[in-house]
Amino acid sequence: MANKFNPNPFTLFLILILLALSTDKYAADKLGLVRGIIDQTSRTVSTLREGILAMHQSFEHAQNLFVNMDPTSDAGDIKN
Repeated sequence: MANKFNPNPFTLFLILILLALSTDKYAADKLGLVRGIIDQTSRTVSTLREGILAMHQSFEHAQNLFVNMDPTSDAGDIKN
């Protein structure tokens, strides 16, 4: 029975990173730059998510106000 070698993709990725680090003396600086970019992108996405959530809540509140208005009232009072 032949022994098939099925490498784990994560292991191959780690080997690739180790090879890159061992051959490039500026690899640590490059990885630091990439890490900074990823951190900034993460913060930006988080801020966007918070803004979209706040906008959604405002739209829901406005919808509730408009849905609960009595169309027969002259003053446009809100029903409770």
